[in-house]
Amino acid sequence: MASSNGKIRCYDIVHFGHANQLRQAKEMGDYLIVGVHTDEEIARYKGPTVFNEQERYKMIRAIKWVDKVVEGAPYIATLETLNAYNCDFCVHGDDVSLGENGLDCYRFMKQTGRYRECERTAGISSSNL
Repeated sequence: MASSNGKIRCYDIVHFGHANQLRQAKEMGDYLIVGVHTDEEIARYKGPTVFNEQERYKMIRAIKWVDKVVEGAPYIATLETLNAYNCDFCVHGDDVSLGENGLDCYRFMKQTGRYRECERTAGISSSNL
């Protein structure tokens, strides 16, 4: 693997906007590894899920741009996680993701130059459902 990229998202209710983000992420590298959180991690940061983690893993695996799914990825992206999967960088949408402490979840990636950003698909979000 010459380079890879990881992306940490919730993907509870998968929609076209998620697929579009994954397409953009795939275009940034040659191998797309997608980290998907456990139900417990999502509940801690965002509230209860609609689909359970096994269903979310299957939905993300079905998207054609995804090469590999990492089950149980941490909500707060870490350099250790990127290194464990030989990821050169992580990709996230242009929205801000904050942890419990109010800090940017991707601050370490940004500080080390291992962060890339893709555009959100306007008008499409499942966060407010």
